[in-house]
Amino acid sequence: MIKWERLIENEKKQFEKMSEADKFIHFLLLQFGSPYGWGEENPEASDCSGAVCMALYAATGLLIRTTADDLLNRVFTRPNPRKGDIRAVFYVTKKTKRHGDRTAYAGTVVHVAGIVDDGVILNSQEPKAEIRKLSDVSDSFQRQGHDVLIRGLDKAALERLAKEGKTRYGIDTKFYDYFTQ
Repeated sequence: MIKWERLIENEKKQFEKMSEADKFIHFLLLQFGSPYGWGEENPEASDCSGAVCMALYAATGLLIRTTADDLLNRVFTRPNPRKGDIRAVFYVTKKTKRHGDRTAYAGTVVHVAGIVDDGVILNSQEPKAEIRKLSDVSDSFQRQGHDVLIRGLDKAALERLAKEGKTRYGIDTKFYDYFTQ
């Protein structure tokens, strides 16, 4: 029989020893297989920006909840990030067009995914979060008329937004079942 309490306690000790970038990756990987949930950010379900915001909180203790577009324009602003950085990939539409049930205007981000390794992302899209090759997802978005941008986290910007209480959507109620502030 598996002693779950011991396993979980060991994982907690290992998590506490990790760098922020490793915590970000670890938490992205914990979301593997979780259902897609628009406007949600919890381990049971999340959308693309929710998955990234939740992993940022787990890694840094800094809470924001915002859109993929806002993440690119205000938080992930560092071009040419290195492997040890907290990184994300953004898909920016070139033309104004319908995107699901909304209009995506030219130059806005329609999707974000956290990078877990070179060429590998956690992609939270219908129907669930999956580990995917960056090239496969990027090729699909490029065929649909999107630019692909990889950016690194600007920690000072994240700290400013967290201090402001930047929660464009508000935090989903299940979030507090898993995290405390």
